[in-house]
Amino acid sequence: MTLPDLHRAITEHAGTFTCERINKPQQTKTVNFQHHIQPPAALDAPLSDVGQLSGFYATFGGVLLYHDADSGDAARYIAPPAEWPTLQEAFEGWTEHLSDEEREEILPDWIEHCLVIGETPHSGNYILMATDGECAGQVFEFDHDGFEFTHEANDLMDYVQRLLHLDSQMLANIASHMRFIDKNTGAQWWILEMNDNQGHRVTTST
Repeated sequence: MTLPDLHRAITEHAGTFTCERINKPQQTKTVNFQHHIQPPAALDAPLSDVGQLSGFYATFGGVLLYHDADSGDAARYIAPPAEWPTLQEAFEGWTEHLSDEEREEILPDWIEHCLVIGETPHSGNYILMATDGECAGQVFEFDHDGFEFTHEANDLMDYVQRLLHLDSQMLANIASHMRFIDKNTGAQWWILEMNDNQGHRVTTST
């Protein structure tokens, strides 16, 4: 898939989540989702082409995936480079208290040479790209609950393409952070099923 193809795929993709109310599963509702693309922005310095960074950000300024307009929830946010330092600082807030021994035991080798390029909104979890060594260009997700670093894709294009084609495990991961909280009642919702406009259906139950 080329970058223009990916841009078109993100733009054209939309669908719905079928949800049940947490603690009251007899109540269900449907949530519409869309993806939002920010236009490319002028950069202070050229980006490395590791992990297809430079090509991606020449095409996209940033990408918000699976956004619900009513609650403001979204599954993932790939941020503009101007926001990376803020994300880096937030991510390091989870690791700065570790001792040297803990860092060696818990953190991957590439952690000193990575970019924090995005996040799972409102979760404290981050999207990282290794920039040096054997893992250079690969995309990982950091989950602060357990300090887990999970390899998700070999480059940024691959990462986004995978997010456009959810499986049950990925949908359940998304569901764990998107609760579509009702502003009036405070009700929270769990995703049961995703149906998109391309005929793809996936459930959170395996």
